[in-house]
Amino acid sequence: MRRVVFVDESGTKSFCNCVVVAGLAAEVTGSYMYWGLDIVDGIRRRLGIVGELKWRRVKRRGGRDLVEALLRDFEVRYFAAHYVSQRDFEGRLWRFLADVDADIFVLDAGLADASKFPRAVNKPSHKVPGLQLADLVVGYISEGRARKGCR
Repeated sequence: MRRVVFVDESGTKSFCNCVVVAGLAAEVTGSYMYWGLDIVDGIRRRLGIVGELKWRRVKRRGGRDLVEALLRDFEVRYFAAHYVSQRDFEGRLWRFLADVDADIFVLDAGLADASKFPRAVNKPSHKVPGLQLADLVVGYISEGRARKGCR
């Protein structure tokens, strides 16, 4: 069994925008590429969503309680920061990852170049259910308390 942290961000990485990054930790047996598929499929069925799960779609369909259940059932860590530069953002991400115990970090493609971080890989969220769950969590968090820390 491996401890895998799926990491995604909410917000636009452009100067002075607030970006929230969250990691959802899971104990994974087998491939991390398929972990969480049963949870994703259950959310899709319950809300009538076809395709990739995204926070806005889940929220529009009344799935806030499903995301709150994820927050209760899994360890979630996050940070919010003003985006100044990619270098500054990657430094903040490095510190965040260093504080989280994991065997592997699965970063959403486009978040940052995983080769700059130990034990990290980039994957597209549409292929990795764990990243779709991280998207839901970071979207929920970014709408709530996290963005207040950027003001």
